[in-house]
Amino acid sequence: MYKLLIVEDEMNIANTLKNHFEKYNYVCHIVEDFERVLDTFQEFQPHLVIMDINLPAFDGYYWSRKIRQVSNCPITILSARMSELDQVYGIENGADDFITKPFLMDVVLAKINGQIRRVYGEYAEELQTRKLKVGNTTLNLDTVRLLTPEHEILLTIKELQLCSVLFEAFPNVVTRQQLLAAIWDNETFVEENTLTVNIVRLRKRLEAIHSSLAITTIRGIGYQLTEKSL
Repeated sequence: MYKLLIVEDEMNIANTLKNHFEKYNYVCHIVEDFERVLDTFQEFQPHLVIMDINLPAFDGYYWSRKIRQVSNCPITILSARMSELDQVYGIENGADDFITKPFLMDVVLAKINGQIRRVYGEYAEELQTRKLKVGNTTLNLDTVRLLTPEHEILLTIKELQLCSVLFEAFPNVVTRQQLLAAIWDNETFVEENTLTVNIVRLRKRLEAIHSSLAITTIRGIGYQLTEKSL
């Protein structure tokens, strides 16, 4: 049974989520002490975190960063903040997905189910058995890291999935639709700019480790992994 940690200070919303997910055999725990979110995370060891942004003491961005320092556990932000900047900032701070309030429970459930399948379910075993190398850069699917001879960096789950598709397709162009289909189970539930934000963040990861690779935008089609001169 998969465990979900719910970090939401509006108890009616938290309990609604908990009751709904427990119908589908998830084990749920609601955070009660919002100054000990990381401690609760480490004690409960969830498979996925549902994180609100507006919280007492420290906001959800802060706790997403803290969790990301110790774990690659998927984080889904659930927030009334609807601006594009909020969504970008959430993903930049370690979240894997962003759902705006008010939300449809079926949409939340579908997204959580998709994350669980991708990370722990039927597709996970395949991801954990291989390393992919292009140019001077290796994608280690076991450790969820990008490596060059002198540098390495930890990826989020979304970055790992994007890298896997791009590395396997090299040097071919991958369409946006292919990336969405590979990473999310149902394209209907994807926020419009989520893929773009993750590509931007992945480009920064490649630059940080002095990779010989670049992700080129092919206008109107998608993206291509290319080699550049160092």
